[in-house]
Amino acid sequence: MNRKTVVIVTDEPEFSAAVTRRWLAEKNVPSFILAETNCPSEVQSGNFDLAVVGGVATEVLDPVLETLKSTGKPVTHISRLKGCAAREVISIAEVQGWPDLLILVAHQILKRARIEADLVKLQDKCVQLEHQAALGRYILDVRHNLNNALTSILGNSDLILLDAPTLPAAQRSQVETIRNMTMRLNEIVRRFSSLQKEMQLIEQQTKKKPVEKSATAGA
Repeated sequence: MNRKTVVIVTDEPEFSAAVTRRWLAEKNVPSFILAETNCPSEVQSGNFDLAVVGGVATEVLDPVLETLKSTGKPVTHISRLKGCAAREVISIAEVQGWPDLLILVAHQILKRARIEADLVKLQDKCVQLEHQAALGRYILDVRHNLNNALTSILGNSDLILLDAPTLPAAQRSQVETIRNMTMRLNEIVRRFSSLQKEMQLIEQQTKKKPVEKSATAGA
């Protein structure tokens, strides 16, 4: 599992110390990026999975939150004031035990992000499987039509060869070449006989994977 990255935006060292100290008690500890409000490049990059904001002066809070939201990554704000939750930001009141609540919320956020990333990969895989199935159906259709044509050629060449004694040697040789090449083509076409089973397997996987993923996500 890839290690997650959490950016802590604060102007108070005590705040970042409280967050990291509490997180170190967990099993899965993320990588931390410590950023002050006067270092916008740290938060504009979006090279993180979750942002934690706290210990930030009121006059610079809104610009910091807007910058973080623009990255499209989840943002949490440890707020000292009631009713100051910003839109699209998860606000946690800075009351006793707030680090514990932050960790619980962060785990859920990161879990959801992981599930969404897995879902995107699964959807891409399903698209690939659907393309393969469509190609397989096309090949089977071509195989059916080609097999009918080869059967006709083979049957007519056999009928011609029944009159072999009356045919000039050159024509008989040409008809035999046509028959032999038809036999070779017919053998190649026969190799597609297992394609239908492979297509059925692909379709089963396409239907089964979302079910398995849903079961895993709900576990």
